[in-house]
Amino acid sequence: MDKKRILLDDITKVEPFKAPDGYFENFTNGIMSQLTDIEPINTIQVNLWHRVRPWVYMAAMFTGIALMVRLFVGSPTKPAVKSYSSGGLNLTSLSDIEDFYNYYEEGLARIAYDDAFYLDHSMEDTDWD
Repeated sequence: MDKKRILLDDITKVEPFKAPDGYFENFTNGIMSQLTDIEPINTIQVNLWHRVRPWVYMAAMFTGIALMVRLFVGSPTKPAVKSYSSGGLNLTSLSDIEDFYNYYEEGLARIAYDDAFYLDHSMEDTDWD
């Protein structure tokens, strides 16, 4: 089992594909003789609509996607809350005054409760896992 090392230089070069003699000299004349007279192609005038049309289609596509997202997801709604702005209270009736004081008292009660209840419990004692 002798292993002889074959080098690339030892391999003889053989060209398996050959072109016929004079093929490339007569190639252009042979092709041109086979072609018939071709009429010129009708050209299309490109106006502004042909240039802008892809952009209009893309804008319509994104608008449609935005409308579908809005339809399926919905728009954010704000809860109906009576707001007593600082620009002045327009308390016109006795029920409005009572509503304001109830709102004010509930807020103060919530703050006092949160301060009293959560002040004793520190964040280190809570187990978040």
